[in-house]
Amino acid sequence: MKKRYTDVARRIMQDIRAGGMQVGDPMPSEAELCARFGVSRSTIRSALSQLQTLGFVERKQGAATRVTATQAAPTYVHAMMASNDLLQFAGPSWRKVQSITPLIADEELASQLDKQPGKHWVRISQTRHIESQSAPVGWTDVYLCQRYADIVSEIPEYPGLIYTLLEERHQVLIHEIRQTVSAVPVPEYLAERLDVATGDHALRLTRHYLDAEGESLLISINILPANNYRYEIRLMRQG
Repeated sequence: MKKRYTDVARRIMQDIRAGGMQVGDPMPSEAELCARFGVSRSTIRSALSQLQTLGFVERKQGAATRVTATQAAPTYVHAMMASNDLLQFAGPSWRKVQSITPLIADEELASQLDKQPGKHWVRISQTRHIESQSAPVGWTDVYLCQRYADIVSEIPEYPGLIYTLLEERHQVLIHEIRQTVSAVPVPEYLAERLDVATGDHALRLTRHYLDAEGESLLISINILPANNYRYEIRLMRQG
């Protein structure tokens, strides 16, 4: 069951995105928000805290809470206080959708995703390209939770990240991204598509896009041959 503050945060975010409040505008008082949503002061404070984490509002002691953005901040910070991670290719890149397949996760696939066999997904298989190279620089299988399948038709022409499209169309919040990285050989079924030899070195990046309750709404599995990318993490000293 979703926490009440998450629903309140979603509704406030929806109002901001729709133009109900502009950047710089003060938010209604906590008492006004309590009356509007019929919830307790602690629920309102938790909702505002979530909106602050997402970059929508700024809260300062002794001052009114103010709107600071109409879209969620696009970066995510590592728990160890690192900056956002960067996946960089040798030039601007774009995706090309290869196939879109509804499926039900069996035991093997579920072990790679969220360990829930029987869950319905839509798999969007895509290659990533750069101008300086004829062959794709990587392969990605994106698994989208079936209840959001209505956005699939927009994905091939959508220029941004798929999770931002999900947020825009369904007014959901990606609260956290969890990423695991492992070294793998290029699978045989992808070698010809990526114009590399079977068994060549590659990185496998798996990303889980989670809501506030920890449910994976979107999962991407990226296979990136070693000669096509660099992976960079910057650790910044904090004052």
